[in-house]
Amino acid sequence: MQTRKIMDSLHMLIYAFIIFLSIPLPPTRKTIPCKTKVDCPQQIYYVVECLDGFCDYWRD
Repeated sequence: MQTRKIMDSLHMLIYAFIIFLSIPLPPTRKTIPCKTKVDCPQQIYYVVECLDGFCDYWRD
C-alpha cells in the first residue's frame, strides 16, 4: 500500500513539472501568417512582431 502512495505522488510530481515547464513556451507553430502585429497571438514574456508576413517571437 505504501508503494502505491509513493508511485501516485511521483506521477503527480512529474505531471506538475511538465505543466510548469510548458507555460512559458511560445506557440509551436512558427509560420503563423499575419498582416499586422495584432494578428499574432500574444505570449507572456515574449515580444511579438509581424515580420515578412509571419509572426516572430523572441524573449523580452
